[in-house]
Amino acid sequence: MGSTRLPGKPLADIGGTPMVVHTWRAAKGHPSIDRVCVATDHADIAEIVRLHGGEAVMTSSGHTTGTDRCLEAWNNWGGQGAVLNLQGDEPFPEESHITAICTALQSGHSDVITAMRPANSDEHELPERVKVATDRHHQALYFSRSAIPFGGPHFIHLGMYGFAPGALATCAGLPMGRLEAIEKLEQLRWLEAGMKIHLVQVETPDGPGAIDTERDLERVRKWHLNLSKST
Repeated sequence: MGSTRLPGKPLADIGGTPMVVHTWRAAKGHPSIDRVCVATDHADIAEIVRLHGGEAVMTSSGHTTGTDRCLEAWNNWGGQGAVLNLQGDEPFPEESHITAICTALQSGHSDVITAMRPANSDEHELPERVKVATDRHHQALYFSRSAIPFGGPHFIHLGMYGFAPGALATCAGLPMGRLEAIEKLEQLRWLEAGMKIHLVQVETPDGPGAIDTERDLERVRKWHLNLSKST
């Protein structure tokens, strides 16, 4: 709710429905997900989610990362099994992307699973689009707001994370890393601590993407309106 670029954005209206409710519905409707909640520190968000039939878990206002907030909600549930963390400001995540992460989690080979896709045209030059470089086994080497690797190919990191049982608590318990402080990317904390992050590569577009600014919001509203007209 305290976003400086778009104050109150979780409740921003998109086609008559608050943004965060769209995210909740995307998760709730996925066959690989057993239970869904919105973790929040704001009563207005919790109220609107509940009015739309969803579950909301109130968490501390002192959290500095989404992972910390996710862990509090997870502990409230008993903390058993794997957990998927979706960003509330990405209201239309692709079902196939969620499926890819859940499938990789079920293989049990990695502690943290996330996703990437090929960059479009000059997208790699945008600092708001996080880039990732991996090894040949798709293990993350580095995440950056800069265009990495030099000369490409460039891949855009998608902001959803799957945590194997126990991994969420490990990630949340780590202190801020030096690289994280520079790039303002929490996942660099995990890499600095020696944790393995596996990237599943997806080819389909990530819907309309994240909403960070008023311009983003208008773009997503138009996308949703066109989608509604076509269906």
